[in-house]
Amino acid sequence: MKPNMLLVTADQWRGDCLSAAGHPTVRTPNVDALADEGVLFRRHYAGTAPCSPARATLYTGLYQANHRVRQNGSPLDARFDNIALVACRGSYDSTLFGYTDVSLDPRAVDPNDPVLTSYEGVLPGFTVGQILLEHERHWLA
Repeated sequence: MKPNMLLVTADQWRGDCLSAAGHPTVRTPNVDALADEGVLFRRHYAGTAPCSPARATLYTGLYQANHRVRQNGSPLDARFDNIALVACRGSYDSTLFGYTDVSLDPRAVDPNDPVLTSYEGVLPGFTVGQILLEHERHWLA
């Protein structure tokens, strides 16, 4: 049986802001429980900044000089493979909760496609999930 995988990425806070990473005051019991059952990358550093180029680096495994996403809003070339597409080829359902902040390659979509009006797109290969609030869970029954 294939293992389930969960990749949690976050920006706008320091890597040591988890109690699992040794923060003396902050308590993050839910993230700590995930870290206890999986892998915690204690010395992971962003490949670049700001967020969109850093995410492109993480998702493609390429240096910024190769994927050429230089700033938020720069499209990611559709010819590059990414972690979601690789997972799909391995029969995983790559579901995204949140956003990837990756602008789609305008050469890969119709010029009138509304996705081209924003750089807050979803990386190809991901399906989009929605977090259900406690009062919405009846939808699952």
